[in-house]
Amino acid sequence: MAIALAIAASARAGDDDDDPAVGDATGASAPIAGAVLVARDATWQVQWATAPALTVALGPAALGALDAARGGPAGPSLYGPADAGPPAAWPFAVDGDVAGRLAITGGALPAPAPDARIAAAWAVTRFALDATSADAAALRVLELRVRYRDGLAAWLNGVPIARRELPAAAPPLAIATRPHGPEWESFFVPVAPGLLHAGVNVLAVEARPAAHGAAPALEVELAGRPQARVVRGPLVQRVGADRATIVLETDLPTVATLAWGQAALDHALPATAARRRHEFELTGLPDDALVRYQLSVDGAPAPAAAFATTPAAGEVIRIGAYGDVRGGHRVHAQLIARLVAEAPDLVVASGDLVLRGTDDADWQQFFAVTAPLMAAVPYYPAVGNHDLGKTGDLARRVTDQFALPPGPADRPPGAGWYSFDVADVHLVMLDSNAYDDARQRAWLEADLLAAAGARAIVVVTHDGPFARGTHGGNQQAVRDYVPILVRHRVTLLISGHDHLYQRGEQDGLPYMVSGGGGAPLYRVRCGVAGRPRCARPDGMDQARSEHHYAIISVYPAHVEVCPRQPDGAPLEPCWRLPTRR
Repeated sequence: MAIALAIAASARAGDDDDDPAVGDATGASAPIAGAVLVARDATWQVQWATAPALTVALGPAALGALDAARGGPAGPSLYGPADAGPPAAWPFAVDGDVAGRLAITGGALPAPAPDARIAAAWAVTRFALDATSADAAALRVLELRVRYRDGLAAWLNGVPIARRELPAAAPPLAIATRPHGPEWESFFVPVAPGLLHAGVNVLAVEARPAAHGAAPALEVELAGRPQARVVRGPLVQRVGADRATIVLETDLPTVATLAWGQAALDHALPATAARRRHEFELTGLPDDALVRYQLSVDGAPAPAAAFATTPAAGEVIRIGAYGDVRGGHRVHAQLIARLVAEAPDLVVASGDLVLRGTDDADWQQFFAVTAPLMAAVPYYPAVGNHDLGKTGDLARRVTDQFALPPGPADRPPGAGWYSFDVADVHLVMLDSNAYDDARQRAWLEADLLAAAGARAIVVVTHDGPFARGTHGGNQQAVRDYVPILVRHRVTLLISGHDHLYQRGEQDGLPYMVSGGGGAPLYRVRCGVAGRPRCARPDGMDQARSEHHYAIISVYPAHVEVCPRQPDGAPLEPCWRLPTRR
């Protein structure tokens, strides 16, 4: 189903805090897997409710609130009439001769009157299960795949199966609690006894916008599968010289196993308990070698994959780097394909992996695009401002989406600063959202002091101290963090946040801004031809408004940084830095 209840002022509110463009998101992703029960072009019965437009409602609502404050009766609500709400038979059907009901197969519904807005929409469709060919008892999991604005609730045969940003106790026509982005979101529903019927089944969906000037929107499809399926992963994480962690998630609680080896898969790990998220800790791996592995879910083997354990001290270590993806999936997919071909030892990201960290749909899309890379190369993100917030039914934070190296014991829940070693190269991931936390600064001092003997130290953060894009450099980073990094002879600082490429050295700190991972590009706003002078020094040597990634090769006596365009062509010639030895 594709239903767009469009009105003149239907632009989303709050899509981006600093740029109205959100990248090249198209909502496209992998097709739904399994037997399709409700296709995207299915016919639905739809009913919608209107409420006064915000400009019409503000005056009466304000006067009503004033009367109520004086002890008089309460006035009208901005949400519309108090008795307005879903059809009486909801969520089982949209029945009766009601105004605004129609059957629709895609397309847009009529716009309301100029002084009204569409406050909510309710849609119902039916599908049949033939007991002889698609027996309901054979299906173990349903995938409800939805693209919606902005709050959603869904029922199957009257049983709630999904809810996002629509509190059940909210007023009947209240707006959704926050906006939802443009990505498709999949809900995985275990088929409990009685959920499906042999014969006719009814799927009902409600949607509401998150702003008074927007209208709800829906695209829906439903599929069923007789077996569990991997829906995220495998992710290769925390790879060392002789160990690694493999993470995967399934749509149902399942038993999973993992076998690994080199010439043959001759090492097996014990099966996990039935759960949705599985973490396998591999130990005793061969040094600096390719390790093959294969996962099985409920006895069904997945395709084999491989990763390499880390090089030894003194050997060349290659690091991939990029950042600021947000909604730019087309460019991001190009970068991922290039990074897979480059086969670095690890990849670091400078943050803003998604447009909205609160949207599980964004994280589903992110992990779908990065899947080929994450199955083979360990991935270490810094936390961007767009990545923040809890998401999904598990209320996960960005740091919960991965299996990252542990941070310090006193780090607050959800904070994203941590460090790790790859042989004799030390990497530090700072959380620029927590620059004002004294615990991060104290930890950084101690961490860098302990890494004094490292061949190179690479620090990654999101909002860095030096940049010439829309945001400019973060002055708190300049004041509180640059002196620490300089004092401990950090080899290179990588940041993002400004969507461009920039490099230079300031106050004795070499830096690179790598914010060209797919998000809309920013212009270089100062210090170049046709632009004003920069207000603060940043030691810039090169700045380009280009999508890109970089390969950083740490040799025994120098570090080589090679920035590359999405097709792998050089963005500029490789440049060098000395190591710390």
